[in-house]
Amino acid sequence: MSSTSTSDGVNKTPISSNPTNNASPPPISGGFNTRTLWPDLIETPENQWVFECKDIIEKIGADEPIALEMKRNMEKCLMYFYTLKKNLNLFDHTYTASCILFYRYWFLYGIPTTITECIHISQGILVTSCKTMENNRPIEAYVKATCEFLMQNIPSLKSRANIDKLKWEFRDKLVTNEKKILCLFGFDLNIGNPKELIEEVFSGYYRFNRDQNLPDNFKKAFPKILQESRTFMVQAVTQPVSLLCDGYTFIALSLIYCGLEYKRLVDKDFKYPKNFFRDRFPIEVTPENFANIFTDYKLLEENFFNLKSNKGTKLQIDSGMVDSVIDEGDDVENQVSEFSDPFNYDLIKSGEVKEEFLNHIEVRVNDLLEKAKQESMKRKAKDPVKAPDAKKPKI
Repeated sequence: MSSTSTSDGVNKTPISSNPTNNASPPPISGGFNTRTLWPDLIETPENQWVFECKDIIEKIGADEPIALEMKRNMEKCLMYFYTLKKNLNLFDHTYTASCILFYRYWFLYGIPTTITECIHISQGILVTSCKTMENNRPIEAYVKATCEFLMQNIPSLKSRANIDKLKWEFRDKLVTNEKKILCLFGFDLNIGNPKELIEEVFSGYYRFNRDQNLPDNFKKAFPKILQESRTFMVQAVTQPVSLLCDGYTFIALSLIYCGLEYKRLVDKDFKYPKNFFRDRFPIEVTPENFANIFTDYKLLEENFFNLKSNKGTKLQIDSGMVDSVIDEGDDVENQVSEFSDPFNYDLIKSGEVKEEFLNHIEVRVNDLLEKAKQESMKRKAKDPVKAPDAKKPKI
């Protein structure tokens, strides 16, 4: 293609009617290839959401009356998340996601001074978490439950005669704050939710394709430890532990704590198999590092909330105690490249699984089908379908 020059010195290129060759070539098979124009995996940048314990505590402030009022409002917000989790029948990992986003918001932007405005912000965070965790509810359900919560905690709201007007006010606040929260977070909803990640790391896929060679005595003990670990995480997110460590570190922290409790109460010889954490988590697990995290966790409990779920002196865990339940390799130099990532696409894209896993899926599907049939029969027994009336003859 040649360029032509005009009298004013500006080059003009004639437009060709022929198509360019920049498009990707069609697949050899002649069929539609979804990966020609769309990659297998899209990698996006991530923000840093882990902070030093000193910075988290300093965020409370030195003015004691203001700090006490702020912590009182924060505790109400956490109570709001838990109350709506029960009233709306939400998942545990939706509750943990709400707490994680709430602490991120508090650390970066602080919270309002009035409890009403705090609950408005918390409502936006809860709805954002529900949508992110695919556990959404109708907007009327959020508004109704939020109004009921505030009317129970702020008696002066009960004196307002027009409840419908109050609900519309709450609805408008929800729409506004949801947009505000998304913008303030830079649309970064990569929560790294430990309650969700732990189900992936120890899902049926990995249980049948990775963990089949674990010792028998450990296989018997681990389901109990795993269940206690889930409970630990739901309780621990009420303190700002999620600002101390990412999701995978949070899971390892819970497993080490519950392993130590199992060792103390049940089996004094308990220990995780060799390289248990390295083979399952993309992080480095060392006794010194996790002993420091337990120390920071204890400091957060002492400086934030006095809750029934607090661990207290049980968090006095040193590196020797951590070392007594883990057995990670000593080769630290090449360790980083050997860490296992359960979300590594290259490891699972082949789709190859063991026959035991396929049988496990078949059993689960049949169980769900049978459960659905039984529920359908119960509904029919409660509400029998009436026979249609005979048609009246036309006159």
